[in-house]
Parts: sequence; structure tokens; C-alpha cells
Amino acid sequence: MEINSELKNTNKFAQFFFKTPKKYGESLLYLLSLSLIAGAETTLLLYSTTQKGMNVLNGSSISEMGPMNFIISTIAMGSLGLLFTFIVQILIVYLLYLVLKEKPVNIKGIFQAVVNAGMLIVLGSGVNALVALSVNAKETTFTSLALLVKEKNSFLHTFVAEFELFYIASLILFSFSLEKLTFIKRKNAVIITITVALISFVFHIMTVASGTYLK
Repeated sequence: MEINSELKNTNKFAQFFFKTPKKYGESLLYLLSLSLIAGAETTLLLYSTTQKGMNVLNGSSISEMGPMNFIISTIAMGSLGLLFTFIVQILIVYLLYLVLKEKPVNIKGIFQAVVNAGMLIVLGSGVNALVALSVNAKETTFTSLALLVKEKNSFLHTFVAEFELFYIASLILFSFSLEKLTFIKRKNAVIITITVALISFVFHIMTVASGTYLK
């Protein structure tokens, strides 16, 4: 009985992550929902950083912006930022499929793969936001190697911040999802995942350097 129960749970897990949605609207709803959740998490995280005197939002304080403007601005920032990331990722993956000559391109499968990875990213953001609210450390990521670097404004801190538990898990799930949902070769799924991760890293470095993104 226990073995059968475990198999059923495994099947439910597989069906949830590796079942291609019947309609694009279903995937779009997931993307929008994840983006809104990310927006709320951004509000919590930025509230925590401002309370600790960290230089965010161009040095503006909540009192200067007003509580309502702060909430609206940070939710919009987090939501639109993640939604834009989702759209760009889907386009990049689509182009990589063409380059690797993986045809026909299963757009619905790519959508779901992005959703799967996004779920873990949003979960990780929520965990970090809650931890940030409960501790006094001037840090925004508590599940990465960045905690080991004392100089918070260094390139090393920015670099090792990419080695984050939930982000790495999301890349692994993304790779498996591409393989299972779009029937792509495993080697090509790995190549696409690594390429997306490298592009994300370069973009992260650029945005941190410009001062528009929290490390």
C-alpha cells in the first residue's frame, strides 16, 4: 500500500510539472500570477532594506514616497520585471531551438518549462524576503554563497550571488522540463539551459552595475 501511495504521489508531481497545458491562456495565467506574487515579495524585501538603512530606490525613503506610492511602485517593479524576464526567456529559448534545429518547436512546452522554473524562483524570493524581514543583516539573499563574502559592493559578491539554491534548482527543473515537455534531446536541453543562465548572469551584472537591481 505504501509503495502504491508513493507511486501515485510521484505521478501527481510529474503531471503537475511535466504536463503540457491545453491552452496558452493557462500558461499565461500562471505567468501573470507568479509575476504578481513576485511583486508582493519585492515590496517586502525593499521594505526590509529601507528599514535597515540600505541605499535602494535611489535613496528615497518610504516616508518621502508615501506608503501607498511605495507599495504600488515596488509591486509594479517586481511584477513587470519578472514578467519581462519570462517573455525574454521564452523568446531566447525559441531562437535557440531554431539554431539547434529542434523542430517543430513546441511553444506550449517552452511556456510550461518557464513556468516550472519560475515557481522555484518565486518560492526562493519569498523565502529570502521573509528571512530579510526577520533578521538585522544588511543582505537580500540568504540562500546563496554571497553570505560568505563580507564586501557587499564587490564583484565577487555579485558573482557568487548567482550560486543560489533555488535558482540552481530552477535551472535543473527547467532543463528536465524542456526535455520532457518538448521532446528535445537531453544534450540540447542542457545547452539551452546553460545559455539562458549565462545571459541571465550578464544581464544581472549589468543591472547591478547600473544600480537598478539589488544584489
